[in-house]
Amino acid sequence: MSEIPSTRHGHLDQIETELISMADDVAERVAAVTSAMLDADIELADAIIAADDDMDLRSLRVEEQCVEVLVSGRLDDTDLRFVMSALFINGHVERSAALASNIAKAVGRLQGARPADQVRDLIARMSVQAQTLFRRASESLSARDASLAASIVELDDVLDDLHSTYIQTVIQDARRGSLDAQQSMQLALVGRFFERIGDHAGNIGERVRFMVDGLLPGSEAVARDRIGVPSDPSVQVGARGMAVIDSIAEERRVDAIRRDFVANVSHELKTPIAAMSILAEALSAADDDDDRDRLAELLHRESSRVEHVIDDLLELTRLEDAPTAVLSVSMSDVVGRSADATAAFAKANRVTIDVGPIPDDLHVPGDRRQLVRALTNLLDNAVRYSDENAKVVVSVDTFETSVSVSVRDNGVGIPRVDLERVFERFYRVDRARSRETGGTGLGLSIVRHVAQLHGGRILVESKPGEGSTFTLELPRDPEVTV
Repeated sequence: MSEIPSTRHGHLDQIETELISMADDVAERVAAVTSAMLDADIELADAIIAADDDMDLRSLRVEEQCVEVLVSGRLDDTDLRFVMSALFINGHVERSAALASNIAKAVGRLQGARPADQVRDLIARMSVQAQTLFRRASESLSARDASLAASIVELDDVLDDLHSTYIQTVIQDARRGSLDAQQSMQLALVGRFFERIGDHAGNIGERVRFMVDGLLPGSEAVARDRIGVPSDPSVQVGARGMAVIDSIAEERRVDAIRRDFVANVSHELKTPIAAMSILAEALSAADDDDDRDRLAELLHRESSRVEHVIDDLLELTRLEDAPTAVLSVSMSDVVGRSADATAAFAKANRVTIDVGPIPDDLHVPGDRRQLVRALTNLLDNAVRYSDENAKVVVSVDTFETSVSVSVRDNGVGIPRVDLERVFERFYRVDRARSRETGGTGLGLSIVRHVAQLHGGRILVESKPGEGSTFTLELPRDPEVTV
């Protein structure tokens, strides 16, 4: 055996061993953080938060080993599926560990809170279910057992039901006056973190199934349609027959996407709506003027979050249903309008938007409103993930047949494992930061739709800790005149 394949197989074994160990550690971390939560153990919570750096380093090592395997030479299908699955699994494990740290941070914020016994019981039950899911994910990866991995989805439904009951119980506890609005919101977020940990375990299960049987997540319906073609020799399956089968498979795929989308929308709206209910109850019972003002501000913030999600959903619907108006659009006008639309948000976050020179006569064919919305979303995203006193730079480059608009920031950056997914609906790299700053998880999806409708594309380059550059490329039609 040559040196490269030997090294490669060594890396594959190390990757698998590390991922299994990390998944087991997440289950143990969930158990520990639950003890810290129920016992109000600040010291234990701080230790869990501090251990997050070690998990990040382990995740980085796995990522580096996966990349090393990918560049070591041609892989067979089995090894390639393993490496690609491992990259995704690594990301889900890392984010689940971060969610456990978020629960640990809530321990300090809930000092003095006395939730009802039923709330505490539901926290313990959600924790046990989340641990079970992650241990099953670890076992399915270790055994390469697709059926064991598939069972995670059903178990995750149990956790979802527990979370729904938990939210209603927290609301009732707040109505009885046992908790103030801030404490109720913290407890609501704790439940959401447990639920998200379960979702990540389910995603790991899907990747294990892909590793074993080669089916991409969400593709089972399509595969079943293809495998289930009648074997009766009297049935002649020609080009027309295959076209019908493909059409049915595509309908099934679209239905699956639609169901996932509805589920995601429900998840995204559930938490702010629950928080609004809690805040409204607390506001009606508040006697102090300062308390009423603070609660009213929080209620306004949560209602704005719901409004922004609905607004972005309507925008996506418009992009999918309405034709694009092709006119001559000034890029200087598009960039100027987008910078103006983001100026107040940037100022509030102490971020400067620096726009480079743009030729006045530079035009592209397209819909000005859509292009302004897309670039505004890119600027909004750059500001949202930048630190205070940072600078976001907008530059425009012209080529013979195209124009590119780049938005560069020096913010937190995006891990490689997340780069190909940032344009998915509701996908967030840092969910906690996105929610804190009001992000909907739909902005980049809108950008991608606009780029496609204009015959262009959206590209991203990023490194964690060094910032990101999003580039919107659009065709330049020389026949379009002012």
